[in-house]
Amino acid sequence: MIIIPWVIWLVFRDRNSSARIFAAGLLLMVLSEVLDIVGVGLGKWAYPVKVIPIATVSFSFRLSLLPVFAMLLMQIKPKLNPFIKAMIFGIFGAYIGLPLLSVIDLYKKIDWSLHYSFIILTIMYLLAHWFSRRKSFQAVE
Repeated sequence: MIIIPWVIWLVFRDRNSSARIFAAGLLLMVLSEVLDIVGVGLGKWAYPVKVIPIATVSFSFRLSLLPVFAMLLMQIKPKLNPFIKAMIFGIFGAYIGLPLLSVIDLYKKIDWSLHYSFIILTIMYLLAHWFSRRKSFQAVE
C-alpha cells in the first residue's frame, strides 16, 4: 500500500504539472496526518495492528493511497467540476477505503461515523485542488 501507488503516480503523472500537483498532494498528506493524530488522540478510532513498529497501517493509507489518488484525480480531466472529483475522493476514502481496512482488522471505529470522514475527505480534496490552481506555481524567472 505504500510503494505501488507511488509507482503508479510516477508512471502516469503529467510531467508538465507534476510539481504543482505533488505540492497539493503534500498538503493533503500533512492535513490527513494531523487530523489522524487528533482523531486517534481523542479516541474516535484506533489501529489495532502495526505493520512496522514505527507506523500504523493508516500511515500507508494517509501518505500513499489518498494523496496519490487525489493527485491522479487532479490531473485526469482537469476541466471537470472539482466538486464531482471531491465527492468521488470522499466516497472512495470514507465508504470504500476505511471499511476495507476495517474488514481486514487494520482500522477500528470507536466513536466515529464514516459520514464525517466523507465530509472531511471531500473538503480536503477541494482544498488541495484549490491549492494546486494557485498562480504562484508559474515559472520562476
